[in-house]
Amino acid sequence: MTNDRSRNEAEVDGRDETAVGIQSRPSISIVERVADGTDRSPLELPPLNETVDVDALDRLLEADDPNSPWPTVVFRYANRRIRATADGVIELTNPDETDVSAIDEWTHVSIVAEPGERAVVVRIASAIASRSSRDRDRVRTAIEDVIDPDALARLSQQRENGISRPGATVLFSVLGHDVVVDPGGTVSVGSTLGRLKRTGGNVLIAGGVPDDLVDVASANLLGDPDRHRRHLFALLDRDRRVVSDRLAPTDIASAQIVDYAMTARSVASTGTPVTDAVAVVDEPTDLDELEGAVDARIRAFGTETPLSEPGDLRLCIDSLRPMLDEHGTDGTVALLEPICEAVRDVSGLGHYVLPVDRDEPLVDALESLFDATVELRVGDCGPQQRWHLHESGYTTDWIGLARSGER
Repeated sequence: MTNDRSRNEAEVDGRDETAVGIQSRPSISIVERVADGTDRSPLELPPLNETVDVDALDRLLEADDPNSPWPTVVFRYANRRIRATADGVIELTNPDETDVSAIDEWTHVSIVAEPGERAVVVRIASAIASRSSRDRDRVRTAIEDVIDPDALARLSQQRENGISRPGATVLFSVLGHDVVVDPGGTVSVGSTLGRLKRTGGNVLIAGGVPDDLVDVASANLLGDPDRHRRHLFALLDRDRRVVSDRLAPTDIASAQIVDYAMTARSVASTGTPVTDAVAVVDEPTDLDELEGAVDARIRAFGTETPLSEPGDLRLCIDSLRPMLDEHGTDGTVALLEPICEAVRDVSGLGHYVLPVDRDEPLVDALESLFDATVELRVGDCGPQQRWHLHESGYTTDWIGLARSGER
């Protein structure tokens, strides 16, 4: 049997000639990244197998979908905090600066199952089934499509010589739920949609529906008025009065507007007129100026008036039609990319209105920019919405569209 030290050395320098393609293993990449980051030879590092089961780590991170980050594995190794994802991203940070026991932005999850005799995949499936009213066997099948259950169970188990490992935390998303399994086997679960609303991202609103339904969907993404968030509107073809239609009175005074002066702007919008208290911070005359103005205002929120917590900034761009009409899809993508990046940099939540049905080619051309799409329709039961979560490929059921308490 190969001991931990000789095994680690063989894997790192490729001397294990029986392993085909061993140099491409995630565990090898992790060791090499740590060596580069600490100015040491890989052979000077402690065996990775003392921290986690290397075979299990490789099986978890060698995912079938190269574009999916799930699962993500987080652990401490060689005095570095490692965050490795199934799409090949490896991040190293100093554990003195980042607590390895923290679950990054996944503070929305809560413990649903303590370690026990049942297999970890069974405990996860039972928790999600009870929260979503789904059949447990179907939930388990969906989990197994995302993660290798056996590798998950073995990742942090003690070594063959009986010595325990520090282990790793595993994160993944399935069926609209975020799952965290800590090294001891405790399972925590939270809503993926809740994470997006709480920690920030970019959302596309798509649907060929009346403007008043778009107003409702937008208002729900602008946030609970009790939280006193910062609101920035970039209006391309909507009247300024949408601000008062969508915000609570207590939020209107602190809102800011970047108003693109379109000659074709609709003046038919109804609602209470915007008061002088709303600050129109810029009136760009072309779309390049608009992109720069929005980007600058977003970043100013993070410097001039620091944001207190993730999701504090809420951006609304309504609508994308003028961009598409003037610049086409490629030009629109180029204009939106820096705005989406700025929103993520300040952990804000931006939403962008495209008033066409989701099956239109325009939507398909733009969706990759966004973390999710809210699809709107008027169904037999009235206005409805469903969410498409792009990171996990999950789509919710159709649900009624109405202003919510957590807007």
